[in-house]
Amino acid sequence: MARQFEAAAQTSRAVISRPLRDIERLASSDRELYPTFYGLTEGEVRVSFGEKWDILRRVADAALFPGYEKHIRFAALSLDGVGLDEFGECSLVLREDMIAHRATGFEGNSASFVEQHHHPVPEGFRSTWEERSKLCTAKHAKDLQAGMPDSEFPAILLRQKAGSEESGFVEVHIYGPISVRSVDKVILWKGRGQPRKAVILELRNRLTKAGVSLEVI
Repeated sequence: MARQFEAAAQTSRAVISRPLRDIERLASSDRELYPTFYGLTEGEVRVSFGEKWDILRRVADAALFPGYEKHIRFAALSLDGVGLDEFGECSLVLREDMIAHRATGFEGNSASFVEQHHHPVPEGFRSTWEERSKLCTAKHAKDLQAGMPDSEFPAILLRQKAGSEESGFVEVHIYGPISVRSVDKVILWKGRGQPRKAVILELRNRLTKAGVSLEVI
């Protein structure tokens, strides 16, 4: 079963979840970039999960990316293209050929990890993009059961937050800019509300011009 899961994990994609309004901005021009944490918190846009997490984020970044932390963007590995819905109703599935050479994997939420384990990070919790499947299998070997169908793998690799239960995922660290040209597909989940048809049509048109498909689920 571990070999089956590892083979599936090797096909995993890096996915970023954001609100619809952010995707509309990104799709409006090739010059629009997906901001880093520092671009959000130090610019005009402010997205905060509270002072504690802002501090942990900075501590973790200083430990993991010394000297280049302001160039890192975060994603999560997904087998079905759906990202963490707690961060927004849109999932940006990134093009592997645009990020593979500048992406690494991490065992989980790096801010939480550094809070619990402190620095330095032990060996075995990070991987190259090419070896992300080994990292995924090492993390989830305990969750695999004999005879388990492959259809259950996506929910094991990326677990959505449910009530008091925290989400679980393998984090992806990407160095450098991300624009609409870095995106292969956008998945829009309508569970949080019903975007107007005109909004979806306009977004689809913008994405199509950039060679990006839109899937509404």
